[in-house]
Amino acid sequence: MRVALLALTLIAATVAAPTLAAPFCLWKVPAGKDVAARYDRYLNLTVVQYVDLTDNDVHIVFGGGNLGSGHDLHIAIKNRTDGLRILQDLADTARACDKDTPVPLAKS
Repeated sequence: MRVALLALTLIAATVAAPTLAAPFCLWKVPAGKDVAARYDRYLNLTVVQYVDLTDNDVHIVFGGGNLGSGHDLHIAIKNRTDGLRILQDLADTARACDKDTPVPLAKS
């Protein structure tokens, strides 16, 4: 009886287990105000806290803990449509990482 209950519990836990996000998910940051064009910078999307979109800037806040220890990144854009493209690229990259599909480092 106990073995059957244990087996049933394990099966239920396996079936009901949530899908976990990728622990490391790189996204290539476009060159701009915070990133010089002479080198590539990648952001680990698993540490992003929030993204602000304005008509001329995409502001990404990441890696924060207590007492304001986070960092931020500003990406200058020409218009809101460019910002929405960047947000879509962020979302597509994160989805690809969650599917355990490697994202090529050359993606921008």
